[in-house]
Amino acid sequence: MNRLYKMILVVAIGFAGLAMGGEKMTLKDAFDGKFHVGAALGRGLFQEPGQPTLELVARQFNTVTPENCMKWEPFNPEPGQFNYEAADEFVAFGKKHDMYVVGHVFFWNNQTPDWVYKDAEGRQLTREALLKRMRERVRSIAERYKGKFHAWDVVNEMYNRGWLRRINWIGIIGDDFIEQAFRIADAELPKDVELIYNDFSMTDPRKRDAVVKMVRDLKQKGVRIDGVGMQGHWSIDSPRIEEIEASIVAFAEAGVDVHITELDIDVLPRHPKMRSGDADVKLKLQDDPTLNPYTEGLPEDMQEKLAQRYQDIFGLFLKHHDKIKRVTFWGTTDKHSWLNGWPIKGRTNYPLLFDRDGKPKPACHAVLELVKDDNHPEK
Repeated sequence: MNRLYKMILVVAIGFAGLAMGGEKMTLKDAFDGKFHVGAALGRGLFQEPGQPTLELVARQFNTVTPENCMKWEPFNPEPGQFNYEAADEFVAFGKKHDMYVVGHVFFWNNQTPDWVYKDAEGRQLTREALLKRMRERVRSIAERYKGKFHAWDVVNEMYNRGWLRRINWIGIIGDDFIEQAFRIADAELPKDVELIYNDFSMTDPRKRDAVVKMVRDLKQKGVRIDGVGMQGHWSIDSPRIEEIEASIVAFAEAGVDVHITELDIDVLPRHPKMRSGDADVKLKLQDDPTLNPYTEGLPEDMQEKLAQRYQDIFGLFLKHHDKIKRVTFWGTTDKHSWLNGWPIKGRTNYPLLFDRDGKPKPACHAVLELVKDDNHPEK
């Protein structure tokens, strides 16, 4: 048993009862004054008998993001049809627990219904008509949830490495789509709501440099953009800490806050089509038992490796806490992670800090160990 794992076991004893309401230290308290720590909430959490996972969220986190309920298709599937219930539940939960509430997402190529791009006769909209429809979406949400959100992901996943994706938004509006989206958000939302661009694989130098250029160009034009969301869909050994650090520094130097979004660590073997940091939901692979080896539980050596990986990552976040606004996990417990179904349905993954029963894993204790007074003098 290595030194880190022995240390974790000692810390685990000290933090006994962490997930049962008797915490000596919680994640939100541990990083108070450094950055917010939070999770993405799925609709199913509000339907659990007794809502145990929501209780865990309220104890451990101080920022929340909706997984799906405010994306265009689930929220507004047909013209004039709005599904408010799930969004209302999410917003009420965040307000009740005095959380930093993030909206996700105004404009994304996926989970946007086809009708958005067409008129009543099924013809493709003009640039002007689509811009009007975008404004109507932001305005209606701003009016219903005034004062309830602290930040919004305005645009999601527009870059394919170093260039813009050639998708409907670009095809109809043009290459200034991102600029127009942020102009609309700035005009329609309260000025204290932070406006964020969010994307995966942000440690790829080509994508990082393209987003940095986009941020600088927007600022030069007087367009407000407050933050960049670095999706942390990382694996057990990639990207390297140095690559993550380079992107954090680059975005901060561009003049925006860094938001670590959608954080999870994939512990399962990866197919060659799964690039580092990738989160392309359209990637679907055939069932392969070699890519799902831990159906009976995560072995001790992998628990150790995951704990070390999370400790290294959060050590980096602490080093650059002056640049980082929040760290949000994409999910709450291993049971509720999207990685159990991507890119192969039915996999058993272990990417988060809490296990399927909502109990803290060695990785959770390793992260908390960073902020003990004797180990982290800044705390």
